[in-house]
Amino acid sequence: MAIVIANRPAVHLLGTGSLFEIGGYHFVVTAAHIIDAAHVYDKTIGISDGSKGFISVHGNWIKFAPTQQGGKRDPFDIAIYELPAYAVARLKGKRFLRREDIDFHEQSGTAVFSLFGFPGMWAMPSCSAEESVSVKALEYTTYAYAGSTESMLGYDAKYHLLIDSTPRDMTESDGSQAVLVRRDGQLATMPRDLKGISGCAVWAVADLRVPFERWGEKHPKVVAVETGIYQESHVIRTTRWVAVTTLIHEAFPALRPALELWIPD
Repeated sequence: MAIVIANRPAVHLLGTGSLFEIGGYHFVVTAAHIIDAAHVYDKTIGISDGSKGFISVHGNWIKFAPTQQGGKRDPFDIAIYELPAYAVARLKGKRFLRREDIDFHEQSGTAVFSLFGFPGMWAMPSCSAEESVSVKALEYTTYAYAGSTESMLGYDAKYHLLIDSTPRDMTESDGSQAVLVRRDGQLATMPRDLKGISGCAVWAVADLRVPFERWGEKHPKVVAVETGIYQESHVIRTTRWVAVTTLIHEAFPALRPALELWIPD
């Protein structure tokens, strides 16, 4: 779903999030850096409710504490928000990710991934209370990154998966080459113009070792959250989903028994 920030009377796209349910608790999951941007200015954050409205999720977002000396770096860049009952009711009909949708296993170097988010290059903010912010979703498929990681600051193979965003290697969901054009008609600069998809779920959908005709046999699984880009390398950085469940484990003691049975060692 789209995550927005209200700067009255305007509403702007902030990023993308996912809905996640475990043990009767319901959460929004996204990238921490987009929440930080809103909190700096103490602006209201909202999530789309599946129609034309937004649900306020301003307040107690939970994220990891910085780990570097000086308190400047969170290697996971994940934030979660527990949804109250009234918000869950308004989201009736929206899909919440559950246990069967998640895969914690190591991904193959030939894995194929799909991302679904709301890029800023297609968004238009509202300019008054009578207007609605305009967003357009993007779903595309690409591959695991296999190049050098020496210049990628903040990357840690233990926490992150890297995905290629070279334009020639990106495809639509039907396998055709993705040609991304900005609102002004110019070709998108990848991955910079994807800004806005931060926080989206990353799905493992296939493997290059399997013929394309058989890709539909694999049940897609969520493996990570999109949290950053490396512009010069055409690489998208994602944080493994285990960071989400680790954060929930720390913040919600009542869910620890369920999580400990679920998460592999």
